[in-house]
Amino acid sequence: MAAITLLRHGQASFGADNYDQLSELGHQQAYWLGQHLRRLDESYDRVLAGTMVRHDQTAQGVLSGLGEAIPVHYHAGLNEYDFQGLLTPLKAQHPEQWLETGHAKRDYYHNMKLALAYWMDGTITSDGTDSWPEFCARIQAAFAAACQDDAKRTLIVSSGGPVAVILQSVLQLGETKTRDLILQIKNSSTSKLLYNRVDLTLDSFNDISHLLTPDKKHGITFS
Repeated sequence: MAAITLLRHGQASFGADNYDQLSELGHQQAYWLGQHLRRLDESYDRVLAGTMVRHDQTAQGVLSGLGEAIPVHYHAGLNEYDFQGLLTPLKAQHPEQWLETGHAKRDYYHNMKLALAYWMDGTITSDGTDSWPEFCARIQAAFAAACQDDAKRTLIVSSGGPVAVILQSVLQLGETKTRDLILQIKNSSTSKLLYNRVDLTLDSFNDISHLLTPDKKHGITFS
């Protein structure tokens, strides 16, 4: 039985000019996760990551905390959608539904939820690169390639969208539930799948055990 762990990157730089960088807390989340795994005497035979900066920074932070020098293999198929490529057409096509109250994170959640729904039903045709079916297809292709490896313990470092799409397939979820998963997955959380080379089974979801102590609870984030 093989285990495949899906890891969402640490907190990125929300509101900054370049979102695709971990914040100081994001780096800390990744390192804490590595330390937690080390205490549990857990490790990985293989590490895969998307090619985004936040994916690599998260992978390196985890490995640093783990105290192991495992090579990281990169696959662009594991990259996230372009959220701005969805929010811009949402604002242009549906200005009456656009929320801009000054509460940045609350407004983002409202607008992103709408944008994802319109992308999934084809009203928003693309995030600038992919339609929703194209996005799902490239994620599934990258994940299928990962499953063909003989590694017993694989870590895949990606983003909320790809993690949710993989779980959508495993759990046979509809698009509404998949959208909810995308917005629910916490930074530096892990979801573990068990794989017998035929079937995949969800073993755990959105695990943030490494943050559930009084000195680390401030590190529970979604964006």
